[in-house]
Amino acid sequence: MDIQPKYKTLKNYIKQRITSGVYKPKEAIPSENEFCRLFNTSRVTVRKAIDELVIENYIYRVQGVGTFVQENSLRGKQEESNRVDLIFHDNNLLFSEFNSSIILGAEKILKQGGLTLATYYSMNDTKTQYDKINNSIKDGAKGIILCGCLEDEETTRLKEFIDSPIPIICIDRYFESLPFDAVIGEDFDAGYEAGDIFIKNGYRNIGYYYPYSIESSVTRGRVNGLIQAMKDNNIEVNKNLIVRSTETKKENVYDYNVISKNIREYLMKNQDLQAVLTFNDITALLFYKEAARLGLKIPQDIALISFGDFYIDSIFEVGLTSFNQHADKIGREAAKILINRLINKDKVSRKVKKVNYELIRRKSCSW
Repeated sequence: MDIQPKYKTLKNYIKQRITSGVYKPKEAIPSENEFCRLFNTSRVTVRKAIDELVIENYIYRVQGVGTFVQENSLRGKQEESNRVDLIFHDNNLLFSEFNSSIILGAEKILKQGGLTLATYYSMNDTKTQYDKINNSIKDGAKGIILCGCLEDEETTRLKEFIDSPIPIICIDRYFESLPFDAVIGEDFDAGYEAGDIFIKNGYRNIGYYYPYSIESSVTRGRVNGLIQAMKDNNIEVNKNLIVRSTETKKENVYDYNVISKNIREYLMKNQDLQAVLTFNDITALLFYKEAARLGLKIPQDIALISFGDFYIDSIFEVGLTSFNQHADKIGREAAKILINRLINKDKVSRKVKKVNYELIRRKSCSW
């Protein structure tokens, strides 16, 4: 006679109490520790039983809260898609490091909720991005995490999806006027911190450089924080040094020859520039290149602070001071919000979660 594995015994016990109504829909089941004591077994055994019940849609997890009983109509329906689609607007070589961290963070949380993650890239094409959103909805995805949207608030097509039958969570960039949940960075605080550091190091002619044509919520926060730090310290804001957008055409967004040319012109026109906060590490590295062409040294002639903390930052002769944006946490928080949306479908209040950045200090800013 075969002896049933202990996790199967526990699994059947939980399932029986669900189907008999002892554990009611949307109510929490006992904790893993309680099951360990009740069955005198290990957490590994308990977790295996619970994992299988999550996959079979008898229960679902809420990160940091507990495990809950699934609604009657959803139980046992493994054939239904448990897929969440993560749609990036690009997979640029250096951005891939940022994207990968988001994926790892989101996957960790979604797995705990019995969900899988599929990743798509629209390669900086707006039409492709919205085609992928429509496909996700038609193909039965449980929800969408949308990273990046290169449009302005007035013209974005994202407003077409306000009544989407599945939750859409915006990350990194978002639109204040649209009701989508979002996970964003503390961009204003980071911009302010960078400005405060520049000022404490004696710089007065301080700039900001954004290389693209459409100002996003991200750059708006950063430049506004920088300007506020200057005002609070009675430093005059030179508008010629603050570049909030350029004439870069959309098809040239990642043409670094075009961006380099624009940066070179900026440096030649603003020879009084002492310090600059750049939108991202790619932009900062192009500043390194163009400054060298003009005989300028970092940080002796121009101090640099940026955003990304990519792997390449530390291998330059003068390492790049940059904000680590904790992309893995952005992914985790987006997954948590999405799971809560799936559980609390009638909840209408918008959730906007902000993630703190961490400044990684290297020598591009006189340290």
